[in-house]
Amino acid sequence: MQVDAARKLGVRIGDVYVEKASGTRKDRPELAKALAACKPGDTFACWKLDRVARSLSHLTKLIEDLEQRKVKFRTVEDGLSTEGSTGKLVLHMLGAVAQFERDLILERTRAGLAVARKNGKRLGPPVKWDPSMARRARALMDKGELSAAEVAGTFKISRRTLFRGLKAARDHDVIAGEQ
Repeated sequence: MQVDAARKLGVRIGDVYVEKASGTRKDRPELAKALAACKPGDTFACWKLDRVARSLSHLTKLIEDLEQRKVKFRTVEDGLSTEGSTGKLVLHMLGAVAQFERDLILERTRAGLAVARKNGKRLGPPVKWDPSMARRARALMDKGELSAAEVAGTFKISRRTLFRGLKAARDHDVIAGEQ
């Protein structure tokens, strides 16, 4: 959508910067390149405001930097612009709304995760390793029948996962007094 919008504006394809990182991150290399390429008299255009910044402070700094360099700012989808005081006011208000929306999403996500943990839900990637696997792996390695790489292959895990699992099982056994 964003590239199509740039084409409709008549932006040359070489002047289009496509960022893969989230708008919440400040360290976005493509955004940095796009901003650095702007010269006085240019217009920095983006599809929507939230594609550039989701925090009001980040948006404010970005717009101030562009203004100091005599570069205009505009959004395609919303028709926002830094031309005129009304445009600047609306940009700042919508920037505040975008940050509010982001904060609400974070609050809801944290609350949902807390409820899931409270209800005993395991979060994160699926478990690749359990204590019974550690015992079987240790037995295979102790007999000298298989190397660590072969044992890891048997369990369809990496050597690193194998050794971390063996260490965790050993630490658990020491804590439990099973040595």
